Amino acid sequence: MMKPQLIKVLYCSHLLILVFGLSFATPAWTLTIDAAFDKAVKVDPGLRASRFNQLATAENIAIARSRLLPQIMLQGASNQLTQTTTQDVPGGSSLSRSFTGPSVNHQFVIRQGLIRPKEMSALNIAELQTQYGDVKYLSDISDLWLRVAYAYIDLLGAQQLTEAYEKPLTNMLIAARQEKVRFEKGDGTKDAADEAESQYQQAKSTYAQAMQGLRAKQRSFELLTQIDPIQLKDLKLSLRPEPKLMEQDREQVWQRVKEKSFELRLAVLQEAMQKERLRMARADHSPTLDAIAAWNIAKNDATSTQGYKYKNNQIGMQYSIPIFAGGGISAAERQAAYILEASLADGVAIAKKVEGEFGLVWSAFQGLVSKVDAGYVSINSAKEQFKAAELSYIHGVKTILEVANADLSLSRRTADQVNAVVELQKYVARLARQDFRIDR
Repeated sequence: MMKPQLIKVLYCSHLLILVFGLSFATPAWTLTIDAAFDKAVKVDPGLRASRFNQLATAENIAIARSRLLPQIMLQGASNQLTQTTTQDVPGGSSLSRSFTGPSVNHQFVIRQGLIRPKEMSALNIAELQTQYGDVKYLSDISDLWLRVAYAYIDLLGAQQLTEAYEKPLTNMLIAARQEKVRFEKGDGTKDAADEAESQYQQAKSTYAQAMQGLRAKQRSFELLTQIDPIQLKDLKLSLRPEPKLMEQDREQVWQRVKEKSFELRLAVLQEAMQKERLRMARADHSPTLDAIAAWNIAKNDATSTQGYKYKNNQIGMQYSIPIFAGGGISAAERQAAYILEASLADGVAIAKKVEGEFGLVWSAFQGLVSKVDAGYVSINSAKEQFKAAELSYIHGVKTILEVANADLSLSRRTADQVNAVVELQKYVARLARQDFRIDR
């Protein structure tokens, strides 16, 4: 069994980068997901609760094993007894005798179970519960890593969205002012001036909304990791990640996910526990056998033998054979059998759920790969259009409004690409979340 206090779980970031394509454009010193995750492990209250639950569950083994080890007991009583005995005699009279003195009884008992099928099943269940607690703790660590990865990716995406939405504001403001001046001089139209102002205000509000979203993402990341989000300001998501997994890799990835799925591992352990509980219920029909040794010291409290002291030593066997308990044992056995069948059905349902979720994630992942590839081409096209508009403006062929519109188009396509990359990287994280290395 793993020693929980020595377990350190680290995420294999190189596997993400080389196999799944979680890509960042980053200086070497910038905060990584691993570093953020390590901080979150130290401060997350949910994981702390999970850790103590794991330790509490592990104590079930010692509790269950104790019932199979020698049971040593010392018990006794010491009282001051006052007793009067009256005897009727012929002639209608009676004789009375009184006794006042100590009444003492002390017993030292050692009991060792020899045949205890129910307690053996209880020990097996405790060991399975401990394994369940270990896997549950690792599952909670995995969930925490996924939350950190999501917060990390969301924060980077929010930073890039604000940059994308801020970029065209200058050109749009100039265009709106120019159209207004043209209208005032009679060289333009009111609808053109109003449209330019409207587009500027819309772009400005979109930027303001993106800033609010960024602040929310920064706060969420800080609450989760206790890290100042300013450490991520120079980190960017690659707008052209290159995932290494293709459609032909689907079966291989599915086998890995199925082998490492925490849900499936917990379901298997749950089934094993229910099978053992059924054996425990059946064990109530079985006889038990104990070895007993007892030492007894007593002082007789009867008036006829007052003052007598006794010492008894006993060594022997004690057995118990259940014969009939009102049908309760058979009902408990049937109940355990029904619960086992329910657990088996739950296991099948969980297996189907895991496979179904994998299918959805994989399909979405592959679809987003194509969308991101197309989006990158679209961004390059928008960049060329913006460059052409700037050159045309310099040579007096186009107006600043046309340059602003080209800039706005590039901004929107960049924002769409950022959103697509954020979603893609989240699916990458979900596919890779169970690749952990456990260092002891």
